[in-house]
Amino acid sequence: MTVPLTPPASLSCRYMEGDATELTQLKGEAVDAIDTAMVITDTSGRFLYVNEAFRNLLGFSASELSGNTLGDLCRRHSDSCEHLEDILTDVHRNGQRSGELLVHDRNGHPMWVSFSATAMTDAAHRRRVIAIVSDITYAKLNDTLQRLVFDAMMQDKPLPETMSLLCLEVEHMVQDVRMSVLRVAEGKLNPLAAPGLPDWYNAALAGLTIGPVVGSCGTAAWRGEPVMVNDMRSDPLWAPYQALAEPLGYTACWSTPFKDKAGTVIGTFAFYSTHPFVLNTFVQCIVDICTQLCTLAFEKDAFQARIQYLAHHDSLTGLPNRGFYQTRLAEEAARATRQKTQLALHLIDLDRFKEVNDTMGHMVGDEVLITVAETLRDLASPGDVLARLGGDEFVFLQVGVTRRAQAEAKAEALVSALQAEMQAQFGHQAPDVGASLGFALYPDEGPTLDRLTRHADMALYKAKTDGRGCWRAFDATMAEALRRRRRLEADLRDALAHGQRGLSLVYQPQFCLNLNRFIGYEALVRWTHPELGSIPPIDFIPVAEEAGLITALGQWILSRALETAATWPAHLNLAVNLSPLQICEGDLTRYVQQELIRTGFRPQRLELEVTEGVLIENTDRALHVLRKLKGMGVRIAMDDFGTGYSSLSYLQTFPFDLIKIDRSFVEGLTPSPDRKVHKHGIPAEAIVRAVIGMAHAINIPVIAEGVETQEQMDLLRDMGADAVQGYLIGRPQAYCLSEAPPALLAAGQR
Repeated sequence: MTVPLTPPASLSCRYMEGDATELTQLKGEAVDAIDTAMVITDTSGRFLYVNEAFRNLLGFSASELSGNTLGDLCRRHSDSCEHLEDILTDVHRNGQRSGELLVHDRNGHPMWVSFSATAMTDAAHRRRVIAIVSDITYAKLNDTLQRLVFDAMMQDKPLPETMSLLCLEVEHMVQDVRMSVLRVAEGKLNPLAAPGLPDWYNAALAGLTIGPVVGSCGTAAWRGEPVMVNDMRSDPLWAPYQALAEPLGYTACWSTPFKDKAGTVIGTFAFYSTHPFVLNTFVQCIVDICTQLCTLAFEKDAFQARIQYLAHHDSLTGLPNRGFYQTRLAEEAARATRQKTQLALHLIDLDRFKEVNDTMGHMVGDEVLITVAETLRDLASPGDVLARLGGDEFVFLQVGVTRRAQAEAKAEALVSALQAEMQAQFGHQAPDVGASLGFALYPDEGPTLDRLTRHADMALYKAKTDGRGCWRAFDATMAEALRRRRRLEADLRDALAHGQRGLSLVYQPQFCLNLNRFIGYEALVRWTHPELGSIPPIDFIPVAEEAGLITALGQWILSRALETAATWPAHLNLAVNLSPLQICEGDLTRYVQQELIRTGFRPQRLELEVTEGVLIENTDRALHVLRKLKGMGVRIAMDDFGTGYSSLSYLQTFPFDLIKIDRSFVEGLTPSPDRKVHKHGIPAEAIVRAVIGMAHAINIPVIAEGVETQEQMDLLRDMGADAVQGYLIGRPQAYCLSEAPPALLAAGQR
């Protein structure tokens, strides 16, 4: 790209040597038609003729050009016209030559021109050179500066270094000028590059707020347009900064802002000079090119910063992600070692978060996560490290801990604040979302970062198993519990791989209050460990689920139970529990169908019990599987009814065949006046009565679990319960009872 020149309406050439006849012969019609800069010289390069366009190009008058060569005019500039003699020699030898040449105008400003020179002979047989000249300064400047900046960007040099290279190159091109580049962020100036200005001056500009009277740069950033001040000592824009500017020794400052694609000023560059600025083509070219290159370099830097940010931060909450957290954890551990302090690693897991997504939608779930992040930020002290590890898992790394009580206080504050914030934000519209937290101290409770994380995770697991919505600190007993858990996992895997060694089934009877007889049995798995003895299901079932063994275990339970139930009288049903993972993994419906066919057991006699957790984990998948099972004739029961948040909504979603009231409600049924209150604060009798009434209203029978006393059974009978199950009816046995005990029969007759 070249800067356009406006030629005169007609070419005006002066005769400097020779007669008019010769001029006419040399000029002719071709010379008259030239509308750009033209020059005619002798063999030594001495000017014979020039046109007005050429004089305007260099700024010299005809008298100044007469009798001189281009080299004479640029002699004081060592880097200008240094190849002129070679060019003339080549023209005389070959007849023509074209190329580029660096010259300087009358004011000493460098200028790149392109030329096309041709040798010719006049009427007197004298050799002459005629040349056409064009200004290519802008293109050459653009090429030089662009290559400089692009090379730096391709090498991923930091933005300050790239801008410093640009400043130095411009200072080399423009005499008596020092250049600076400032970043503008949040309405403040921040020096980025100014290699020719003193450090104390750059430091004084750091953090300066832009405004209508803030020197050249602060004002240019405020206005969004260039500001030229040719006398900093008297201009009002510099009045507040006279003491700052005076030691510089510069009197003129020309600042130009540059903007991003949205039109926001992101930086300025300025030229400082000891002389007033002259607005010539050369300097304006420099300004235009610098504006483009600074904008491009800043945009690339912002893009890279954004890429870096996204690589290390969670896009939803803005918290650091797992990778960035791991780096910071290592850094803070090293710092804690040097300072002889401790770190408290708090692992946080939201309680019942999936229920929010499933019942209220992912947009509300996102709001919950954002609220959690904001709450953690509010509770963070300087230096603390926060991160979202994924899903609903967060980490809060507390630094500078000197006493365990500090970590305990922070844990309590985090759990309480999260619970309160959830309640304030969503009230009763959302599930009872809270947070469980576990922490461990470095280096006291985790001499390595890996062990620190494992121990904090153990404490978190303890908090969740203790009822959620609380915090737990790591202690040695947790490590022992984990080791036992790992052993159970390995031994259970071994038992399943070797013919279910040590595993067995027992059956607990279910008694119909209306018919006054047994109506079926629930199959329950038992495990007798070869060394540890009897392991309760509450211990090994979660292990099986976490270890990915629950599907294999569940298939064995169903297969063995169906084989046994096939020998029972036709009026007895079989109930089998399903884990949520069994529904989401494998093809459960196909396996159930195959086993029913293999054992000859009627589908209508099989009752599969699911908790609402089955639907919470994967609602669409679970409903699809349950509908297919129900379509086969299998009965589906809602187990542990009333212990979760969404039981009522799931009754509307899926037509269950049976509701089982959880034992926690039945435990509260005692004779008056000592009626117990359920843990939720409502009398147990009122809850049970409401559940039975509701279930009967939608034609679903109810069975109550955990019946251990005659009083409980009598109350349930009076409330209209359809069936009961518990130790009063019969303990789990390896065999099937043929008939009900006389006591039960007598109770039913009263």
